[in-house]
Amino acid sequence: MTHDLTRDSLTILCSRCPVRDLHCGDCMVTAMVDPAAMGLGSELPLDVDERAAVTACVRAGLVSAEAAATVRSQRVPFDIGRAVG
Repeated sequence: MTHDLTRDSLTILCSRCPVRDLHCGDCMVTAMVDPAAMGLGSELPLDVDERAAVTACVRAGLVSAEAAATVRSQRVPFDIGRAVG
């Protein structure tokens, strides 16, 4: 499935959901963006900032270039807080 970036899009923020932490289990948004359900693994290539940090560690002698070449990011659940009330 592809998304046409020239069209209008919708951003949904879980942090603004009025029933957050109450109905996440049956939320359609969670089902649509679940990486496991889409067949995506948890391992990702480093982004620009992560690569810069690893490069700085190599330059400082904290890690070898060989070890740095094998570093990958890990996909983890996104949680920007909890609703309380």
